[in-house]
Amino acid sequence: MSSVDIREMTAGDLDFCLEMFRITGWGNTADDVLRMISYEPGGCFAASLGRGDVGMVGSIGYGEVGYLGNLIVRPEHRGKGIGVALMKEAMEHLLESGAKSIRLDAVPKAIPLYQRLGFREESLSLRFTGLASEKGSTGCERMIESDLPAVLSLDLSFFGAPRGRVLRRVYADFPTLCFVAREGPRLAGYIMAKEGEGRTRIGPWICEADEQGIAENLLHRLMDEVAGSTLWIGVPEGNQSSVEILERNGFISGPSSHRMCHGECGETGLVEGIFGVGGPDKG
Repeated sequence: MSSVDIREMTAGDLDFCLEMFRITGWGNTADDVLRMISYEPGGCFAASLGRGDVGMVGSIGYGEVGYLGNLIVRPEHRGKGIGVALMKEAMEHLLESGAKSIRLDAVPKAIPLYQRLGFREESLSLRFTGLASEKGSTGCERMIESDLPAVLSLDLSFFGAPRGRVLRRVYADFPTLCFVAREGPRLAGYIMAKEGEGRTRIGPWICEADEQGIAENLLHRLMDEVAGSTLWIGVPEGNQSSVEILERNGFISGPSSHRMCHGECGETGLVEGIFGVGGPDKG
């Protein structure tokens, strides 16, 4: 077998990435790919074998916390060590960038691969889908640019790592799908979403843990905005308040993934305030 070559991905790899996502059926769009690469220049990698590209992986670092995702190898080339080679390259990038812990979401069949690389299971990463219906929500406002400093501060207090570049980009790309809720002058929560491939992907969705009513109002405001759309969301296993809200609003649970961690794996945030993740590939 020819040796596997690993290289950094750029925007010029867009068509290859979209082909890989079509293989998985994950529904990622061209804009998703370009955001992934822009979030972590030098941290997304492609594998080639002979004259063809056969695999990819993405990473993103938030200081001492890093995330890996979108590991895809062409089916006919699986079992040849290509996924391991891609993972090692991405892990090395994150560790050299200062990460002390690296997390990812794993489907069950991929867990042995990640365990061989030193990852340990932490918890389940839940998945829900639903249909947006009009709720007649009140008490939430559309996010404006001047809200971002308070949004980033609230997010840091619960997520536990600075992901401002991600939140700013989601707001820039989908300003009509970003909402905030206040208690007097204080920001109590926010919700963001992204549209593409016939569905609306909710997240991040952050709210003070004892404000379940405010969290639900944020969800209702978003559902009003995208009424009729198919919704998708990932939820940490530890936030049962979010599960209750989603089930109350007609969401149905789907197959879960497993959150795994490499390195220093204590809690980095306050999961009870994370009602929806930003994405399986970036926390």
